[in-house]
This record gives sequence, C-alpha cells and structure tokens, in this order.
Amino acid sequence: MKTSVLFVIFGLALLFCLSFADELEDTGRQCGEFMWKCGAGKPTCCSGYDCSPTWKWCVLKSPGRR
Repeated sequence: MKTSVLFVIFGLALLFCLSFADELEDTGRQCGEFMWKCGAGKPTCCSGYDCSPTWKWCVLKSPGRR
C-alpha cells in the first residue's frame, strides 16, 4: 500500500515537471504554431498560419481566407 502511494506521488510529480517544462518551451516561441492561442496580448501566428477570428487560435492558411 505504501509503495503504491509513493508511485502515485512520484508519478504526479513527474507529470507536473514535464508539463512545466513543455509550457516553458512554448512560452519561449516568438510566433504561434498550429492550434496556438492568438489574439490581443498573445504572439502572432507563424508564417503559413492565420489567426481564426472564430476560435482565436492559429490555423493553416487557406486560399479563401482573408
């Protein structure tokens, strides 16, 4: 029982560390990639992507989109 509790605690700590490292990497980018939040106060979308006015995230450019 004690071992399983320790595994759960260490697993949650590892998950927290990995998600923090991923978030730290994402905030270091200068532009947003696919499905990245965009809009006021957020980085602009990278080349090849547009900010969707409906969903407020970066989507692939399409020929019909302005």
